[in-house]
Amino acid sequence: MAGLDHEQLAVAQSQGSPLAVVAGPGTGKTRALTARIAHGAATGALDPEATLAVTFTTRAAAELRSRLAGMGVAGVRARTFHSAALAQAQFFWPLAFGVKLPQVLDSSAQLVRQVMPGFALEGRGLERDLAQEIAWTKQSNVTPERYQAAARAAGRRLPGLEPNRVAEVIVEYERLKQTLGLIDLDDILLCAAAVLNESEEAARQMARRYHHLLVDEFQDVSPIQWRLVELWRGRGRDICVVGDPAQAIHGYAGARSEYLEAFARRLGRGAAQLGLSRDYRSTPQIVALANAVMAGHGAVELRSQRPDGPAVVWDSAASEEQEAAAAAAWLAQLGAAGLPLSEMALLYRGHAQAAGLVQALRRLSLPHRLIQPGGALESEAGPTAGPPAITCCSLHAAKGCEWEAVALVGAGEGRLPHPRATTPEALAEERRLLYVGLTRARQHLRVSWSPCRRGGPGRPSRFLGPAGIA
Repeated sequence: MAGLDHEQLAVAQSQGSPLAVVAGPGTGKTRALTARIAHGAATGALDPEATLAVTFTTRAAAELRSRLAGMGVAGVRARTFHSAALAQAQFFWPLAFGVKLPQVLDSSAQLVRQVMPGFALEGRGLERDLAQEIAWTKQSNVTPERYQAAARAAGRRLPGLEPNRVAEVIVEYERLKQTLGLIDLDDILLCAAAVLNESEEAARQMARRYHHLLVDEFQDVSPIQWRLVELWRGRGRDICVVGDPAQAIHGYAGARSEYLEAFARRLGRGAAQLGLSRDYRSTPQIVALANAVMAGHGAVELRSQRPDGPAVVWDSAASEEQEAAAAAAWLAQLGAAGLPLSEMALLYRGHAQAAGLVQALRRLSLPHRLIQPGGALESEAGPTAGPPAITCCSLHAAKGCEWEAVALVGAGEGRLPHPRATTPEALAEERRLLYVGLTRARQHLRVSWSPCRRGGPGRPSRFLGPAGIA
């Protein structure tokens, strides 16, 4: 507790009542969250053995467990949403329905591939898009019968496919899945919610098992995840949620930041909201840019706690190839000055940019790791295990990470915002995506743009206007 600032201390000492913590990037939310658990355990306000801590990635869950172990706190169940839901569904399904939970499908895209020929559809891109659309229906609790109306209301449209056609594919996918006796990854959440909702005994056992609930990255909660949180909490159990609406970048996948924004109001009397605004990650130069980009758009106003650093580097290139080459050269220069390659990242908006960036890194013989869609890792870092390498990944994949130096390419019109982002909600999410990218950097930040191959004009993103760049 002695090392916490006054904002973090307020979070750690808040026990027993529903609490929402709005934490800006770099403000020590994980530190405050683990301190709250440890303080509750030390004072008797919280039983670690009766505590469920839920987040979105296995890495974040592992970090929670590691930090708590370092503080001498044992027994907390720190899991991802899906792993917690799967464990509960597997345990309670036989109790509620007398049969084992169906086997989980390895890849929904594989099953979509089997369905597509029946509709004269082909293409890996379409296969992926349809699988993502099916995942959205589960996260949003939308049945196939309601898909057309829900998709139109949400402004969702797959290129070349009318909503009624997509609905037909979804119906056939669900029929085939049921015939094979399988469930997919997102069905796990639905199954866990169903068994807790329909089985009084399952609900009673959960109430006896867990008295305290903590949810990280709450801005990314979807409707089905919110329903699970309600079921996990039950009646009056202790709950603390942590997140940042300004880092809500998964709206297209079903996430809704309003669950965080309206948390205290939704839970009523006794519920509180606290904020973390002291940024220990980024220099004042980077924080000033991030604040300017999000000014008037609902973000915590960050206050850097670090000494001054170098100015943000801006660059307008004549082509995407030149932009990639210049970004790679900048990283190489930092490496020559002694900065480890593992402390560098090359971030981009769309995966179509990745190939050109990888080529630029190869030309300079810079070891790199490319994080592909779905989190797959493609490494060109040499033969030894775990060698230092530059991380090359999308802005979405960079969420939750940080590096000493970040080169952010494609920060121009025609690329960021994405051309398909046409509604106010989609444009707002694109702004937040840029904000996430900027706040990954601790010390060195380079932002560049160029004319994109789709015919973009080669000018900086409109989101950079408040920073005096546009």
